[in-house]
Amino acid sequence: MLKDLADVLVYQVMNIQTGSMLGEALDFFFYDTMKVFLLLGVIIFGVAVIRSFFPPERSRKLLGHRREYVGN
Repeated sequence: MLKDLADVLVYQVMNIQTGSMLGEALDFFFYDTMKVFLLLGVIIFGVAVIRSFFPPERSRKLLGHRREYVGN
């Protein structure tokens, strides 16, 4: 799905010849950029959900009585 979108963006919208070095480089750049932003969004969403169910006070209480390196 993302690969198809990157192909359409590079080869049809930007009208770059298929198989050229510039086309392949731009296709790789757009595809990987979309992948990174999608994964980053999923990770940020997951961390936000975890933080909403696990408040800082609970983690302080859980790790407060541990040794220094384990608590950090």
